[in-house]
Amino acid sequence: MKKFVVLLLVVLLFAGFAFSKETLRVLMPIGGGYTIEDQEAIGEEFEKANPNVSIEMEFVGWDNLWNKIVTSIGSGSAPDIMYIGSRWIPALADLGAILPLTEYISEEKKATYYDSVWETVGYNGDYWGIVRAMSTKAYIYNKDMFAENDLEIPQNWDELHAAAKAIHDPDNGVYGIGLAGKRFVSTVTQFQQYLYANGGNIVNPEGDAIINNENGVGALEFYVELSNYSQPGISEWKREDLVKLFETGKIGMFIDHIHNAKAAEERGINVGIFPIPKGPLGEKPYSTVIVTDCISISSQSKNVELAVEFMNFMTSFDNQKAWDLTLGFVPPMVEEKNLPEFQTPFWKQYVEAIQYGVPEAVNIKDWEGVQEAIVDSLQNVILGNQTAKQAFDTAAYIINLLQK
Repeated sequence: MKKFVVLLLVVLLFAGFAFSKETLRVLMPIGGGYTIEDQEAIGEEFEKANPNVSIEMEFVGWDNLWNKIVTSIGSGSAPDIMYIGSRWIPALADLGAILPLTEYISEEKKATYYDSVWETVGYNGDYWGIVRAMSTKAYIYNKDMFAENDLEIPQNWDELHAAAKAIHDPDNGVYGIGLAGKRFVSTVTQFQQYLYANGGNIVNPEGDAIINNENGVGALEFYVELSNYSQPGISEWKREDLVKLFETGKIGMFIDHIHNAKAAEERGINVGIFPIPKGPLGEKPYSTVIVTDCISISSQSKNVELAVEFMNFMTSFDNQKAWDLTLGFVPPMVEEKNLPEFQTPFWKQYVEAIQYGVPEAVNIKDWEGVQEAIVDSLQNVILGNQTAKQAFDTAAYIINLLQK
């Protein structure tokens, strides 16, 4: 009888231990290089190191991630951790949907990243996320087309324009440059490369729209001028699809991620990389938009301390390095740039661009609305419905309303 009682107590003890596990709910994206397997593996590693923790991951495509987040917040069922585009931070912070993380970020952790990386997750004096993925951009070009036309790497917009014009041969299905114009977020970031290169921005530090100043208008006018040497129907093209034209030798150059440069090289294209040169009003010699995705903690989380622990686990140096090398992201951590894998000619261009980078959406409260206003402007000017000044005056008016 005593043995039975002891056995029963042991069973109950282990059962109690099993049922006392803390559960951490994590919302993660899939698509754009993100896979379920890669992300579940991180959760499983954390569970091994923390047997009393259960990581429950939910996955949703990037196209539906914003709606999923807003819906879960509204229904009171938000996960503990949400993987978000950093451009959404102001809107989610103003909604009270995510927690400020400044108090949880040590000086050591802060020093791990570039200052410009922290800018992408800053709002109202606080940090609202820890960066998990980052991209910079550069021109990917066809070396053979440049050689055939005796072209050097463009150092300014005049040379960029001349190169696009020289390569352009529509009668033979060859176009000087690939441009995006479809109603999609990457169309805005594609244009931002030129906006920042010309010393412009969407809003100033106070949050007031300045996209309609001479820097912004000049950038849009140049974008439209380049469209004369681009593939037909650019309003139907996303940046993500331009690599299809490049891989088949139909465009001479386009702005994109490093992984598409590698993909084109694997398809037999003689690929080169050059930084985005400054415009006539630009102050920096080169430009790039710094786009980041980050991990944020829901204000509805009942496991904040555990969520912070998991975030730090995900963004440890070893896990971040593995993530960047596996998925082909530009390293957000300063120390990563010294890794041998990032010393290749392709990688160096994208890593060195960080020093010239401008965060994608700092001080913008409603990115989704601002995005729509800018795409409307681009399409109206490309279709000849408005001048660049008219279009951006309208966009600035809308942006200022959204910023209130």
